[in-house]
Amino acid sequence: MSKIIRDKGEKLSKIEYWKKWEIFELFDDLHEAEQLLNSRKSKGYRHDKFKTEFTEEFGEIEGDNVADFTRIWQWFSPNNEWDKVVGPEGEELRRRIFKRTDRWKRNQEFIPWTKVSLKEEFGIVLDKTVDNNVVGLIRWDTEKETDVEDWRGLFGSFLQSGGQVVDHDHKFKFIDDKGELKKVSR
Repeated sequence: MSKIIRDKGEKLSKIEYWKKWEIFELFDDLHEAEQLLNSRKSKGYRHDKFKTEFTEEFGEIEGDNVADFTRIWQWFSPNNEWDKVVGPEGEELRRRIFKRTDRWKRNQEFIPWTKVSLKEEFGIVLDKTVDNNVVGLIRWDTEKETDVEDWRGLFGSFLQSGGQVVDHDHKFKFIDDKGELKKVSR
């Protein structure tokens, strides 16, 4: 794939795409993670299994034209497989890898608790519920008791309409990070 579609229909070259998502830096960090795993003595089955799976997955995504970093994202999320196998020694490396893969992942599909914007409004993607097993309901940051818009299954359309994933540090005015109205102090 030589061109990737930009937000407004323009196309990014593969190099521009890699720069935008810091893929070069991610691969550097993944090589460092591989070296760290290889330098450690076996600490049992969990270590050996993770090392084998990581090495195979990394080899596959290195050769992919359009890589899917979902397993890397899962392994390097806080308190997940990387932390259990490597521990504090690999914490800073885990943070860097997770930050890059999390940003990439949240721009591929709706992920619960992702902060988004559309037409100068901000909101949060709600999690699945018993009645709703598909992610994509967005709670907008308004004073209304319920201001939810249904974008389930329409992530591409959301982006094409000008929707964006915003920084997770964005502060809402009326809702909290779980989409609930903030309590009004009197």
